[in-house]
Amino acid sequence: MIKDYLQADFGYTDYQIEQIRYTVVSVLSELSKLFIIGVFFALTHHIPQYLVAIIVLFMLRTCTGGLHFKHYVCCLLVSFLIFYLGICQLPDITLPRPIYFTLLLACVIINYLFAPVVSSCRPVPNGIQIKKSKRQSFAMITLYAVIMFIVPISQYIITGFWIIQLQTLLLIAAKLQRRT
Repeated sequence: MIKDYLQADFGYTDYQIEQIRYTVVSVLSELSKLFIIGVFFALTHHIPQYLVAIIVLFMLRTCTGGLHFKHYVCCLLVSFLIFYLGICQLPDITLPRPIYFTLLLACVIINYLFAPVVSSCRPVPNGIQIKKSKRQSFAMITLYAVIMFIVPISQYIITGFWIIQLQTLLLIAAKLQRRT
């Protein structure tokens, strides 16, 4: 019914309708995961850290891609694990400031070398898109390092740091998975 309407009134092709369907399903899937995970962090009084983690992860993941799952539940569980580790567990580890910057430098290099890793449901990026992705991840992580250098260390800054580390590990896993 909707397909017929879009084709009749707007002249969309079957391919364009599939793209629209994919986008709508993807957005609803992501929003539902964020809501479900958000309930946990609301109940544990970690909403501010969760919002910081979402922002950092969204900015990095949109330009680098990462590990993709075929099933919603698998994606939900891995997403929850990343947020839980980045918000509730890893920030308890205190590192000397130079180590934070060394690890961020490693992330810059890894993300530049490996990004982007896109879902098999999306078109393969061309050379220009790949270069843009690499530059964006480089700029984003470098900017985060500058922020960490200027702003006093806080639970929010540390949460973002750990989310960058975890996303970089997922990017490595995604790249290794693609090679097999």
